Amino acid sequence: MQIIHNIFEFDPSWQKSVVTLGVFDGMHLGHRALIERTIRRATEIGAAPLLVTYHPHPDLVLGKRNEDHGTEIFTLDEKLALLQEFQLEAAVFLEFTKELSQTTAEDYLKHFLIDRLRAKVIVIGYDQKFGKGREGDYQFLKDRESNYDFVVDQIDPVEFENEIVSSSRIRRMIRGGDVASVQPILGRYFFITGIVVRGFRRGHEIGFPTANLDITRTKILPSTGIYRGWCERGGQFYRAMISIGYNPTFENKTLSVEAHLLDFDDEMYGETIRIHFYDRTRSEEKFETIDALIEELNRDREMTLQIPVIPADVGF
Repeated sequence: MQIIHNIFEFDPSWQKSVVTLGVFDGMHLGHRALIERTIRRATEIGAAPLLVTYHPHPDLVLGKRNEDHGTEIFTLDEKLALLQEFQLEAAVFLEFTKELSQTTAEDYLKHFLIDRLRAKVIVIGYDQKFGKGREGDYQFLKDRESNYDFVVDQIDPVEFENEIVSSSRIRRMIRGGDVASVQPILGRYFFITGIVVRGFRRGHEIGFPTANLDITRTKILPSTGIYRGWCERGGQFYRAMISIGYNPTFENKTLSVEAHLLDFDDEMYGETIRIHFYDRTRSEEKFETIDALIEELNRDREMTLQIPVIPADVGF
């Protein structure tokens, strides 16, 4: 799969393409349906299947960022990894700027999709809108099929448990700590990626050393609390007790994300690891004594030992 960051500085190797477009933030079941339809239509007409998306996330550029929890379900690097699952010819990342947001739907269609990408089929979601004023919807494209010699293909909404699958729904669930219910909607366990940095080393002192993660501020995080899941390191998985919060027993002032890996005893400073969330087990709480904290951590450990050694599906 080609990764194209500048749509104006490459020469397509294809004569015609089938294109789908959108933010593709969650890479959830709805997004998978769009991509799979795109690949199927491309196979039918002997065209290149393409995906057009944006970076940075439009909400970050347009001032809709949530400072407390971040915006992106998956970051750029995470999205690139997830896209490797699909047999796409290319993923085109348009640099999203305020100037791009003012591009009319007509110019977007003609200059990007038709002239540059040679689209013959454009696959869109049930609620797709693009261009200035969100003018570019299904009817807009339908009205221009003959003008630009393409056809538009709109898929129906994908539902799970009688509710439409959407990135906003997933964000709401993650922010509420309901990571277990997110898994079937995402088609994988929700995960975060970060660099292991030095913390206060309090975990080492009480027998529960943790990997403290430096997470990009644009990444959405689950609500504070204690979780079960897995740490992925170099292709290996380790069951992990995960804490998101302020360590109230020690009165931390800044939010921390840290994981205690079961059956693991090695230094990881400077390494990039991935934490996959299975479920939330309890809220953060302040303990009166260190012994009480250790007793609770031992219970957390026993609960974490009950989940599978390796996650059934990490998505890629």
